[in-house]
Amino acid sequence: MDAMGLLGRLRGVLFYAGIPLLIPAIYGYYMGEGIWRVLALTALIMMLPEVPQLIAGGFRSMAGLFHGISRWIFRRGEKAWGAGVMLEGVGRKLDELTLGEALALTSLAWIVIPAIGAIPYAYAGLGPMDAFFESMSGWTSTGLSVVDAPENFPQSLLLFRSITQWIGGLGIIILMLAVLRGREARTLLKAEGRESLGTSISKTVRTYWKIYIVLSVLGLGLLYAVGLDPFNSVNLMMSGISNGGFFPFSHYDFTDAQKFALAGLMFAGATSFVFFDRVSRGQIFTAVKDEELILYVLLTLVAVALIALIGHEELYNSILNSVSAIACGGFAIGDVAVMHEFSKYMIIILMICGGMYGSTTGAVKLWRILVVGKSVSHRIRQAFLPAGAVQAVKVNGVAVGIETVIESAVFIFAYMALLLFGAGVFIAAGDGMVDSLFIAASSMGNVGLSTFAISAIPAAHKAFLILLMYLGRIEIFPSLALARYVVGLVKR
Repeated sequence: MDAMGLLGRLRGVLFYAGIPLLIPAIYGYYMGEGIWRVLALTALIMMLPEVPQLIAGGFRSMAGLFHGISRWIFRRGEKAWGAGVMLEGVGRKLDELTLGEALALTSLAWIVIPAIGAIPYAYAGLGPMDAFFESMSGWTSTGLSVVDAPENFPQSLLLFRSITQWIGGLGIIILMLAVLRGREARTLLKAEGRESLGTSISKTVRTYWKIYIVLSVLGLGLLYAVGLDPFNSVNLMMSGISNGGFFPFSHYDFTDAQKFALAGLMFAGATSFVFFDRVSRGQIFTAVKDEELILYVLLTLVAVALIALIGHEELYNSILNSVSAIACGGFAIGDVAVMHEFSKYMIIILMICGGMYGSTTGAVKLWRILVVGKSVSHRIRQAFLPAGAVQAVKVNGVAVGIETVIESAVFIFAYMALLLFGAGVFIAAGDGMVDSLFIAASSMGNVGLSTFAISAIPAAHKAFLILLMYLGRIEIFPSLALARYVVGLVKR
């Protein structure tokens, strides 16, 4: 596909990412906040490039409709009717995309959309670097913030900030795929780091969105039930279920029930949507005996116990901070900087692991760790088996192909290499080893926890954190596909 073809696909991604941004613009208009115009402009900048294509698609659909009617009248078959009325504008097929092009499109989208999304922050008074940082942190659902007092922002901008995390948590590409068809849509789903639920792509994506919306509604009700006001409930729900981590305030005295509710929301967001799909279909036993889920629960419980006992943290704070780390949620209670060194150590491990595959979590993800761990165990056992004996690596009783094992191992190696490099950059700049590992793990895992104030660090450090957030969100390799695609265009 040439550059114009890729840009055409990007227009579609921008269009669907821009639609939800109309909500804070409308809210700002209702509240009488002047920034509503800037919010509306930001949404329109994303949406307008695709409008001509939608209009053209509308004309083609009308032509197809009349063609189908005429063929139906002359009794030439119902198949012709179905082909004639198929929408070609919004629901166009993606069967020209290769995997490399899909990866390049994903990488490009995660640059362009945060760049446009920085406009409202710049209008609110942030400098270009800080505005782009805040936007990238929102869209990648990271939660690191350069804003020390977000309560000083207009409410509509806070809502905009939370919505970017809510969209980014499930994925910009997933939003677009909800209305697209075509066999190569599976390629885009893979490029976004999501797994199919075993059905068609359209059904998979719609199921993802149904689960996400149901969890969001339940989370909103839960937060309101534990005493949070409606506006804070909406913002914390969006940041919590997406595992984004933006607080709409700089300080709040949470009750234990509210801490537990926030932890539950993040934990649910980092639980595989396959689990919720199985539960909804009555396959509860199959869902709860999932090996990745068991690992997720056990690792969380062990971390909570160790941080509470060795780190001497209050129990509910330990629960919230541990879940926030492993779910890549970014909500933190208390000053992380003054925590016991062991608590920081445990949180770093959790931030590297991440939650379950096929969820809103970031980082390595437990499924990959499970696959590689079982592969190592398998290799050790095989050394004691008779010559020629063959044993497959299995997860949940299903054999895992050697290709999958290699892909998981390569990703973990690349992830750890980049994380150590990132930490090394901060160590070289004069930061301590623990703080450097902490911020590298947090930014790459799209977590949002930090041992120092992000607003106080130099612009060069912010730029590097933006890079780590970006690479962590797209899972490293798509950026290489984008670089290769650009090089290929230059050589033509």
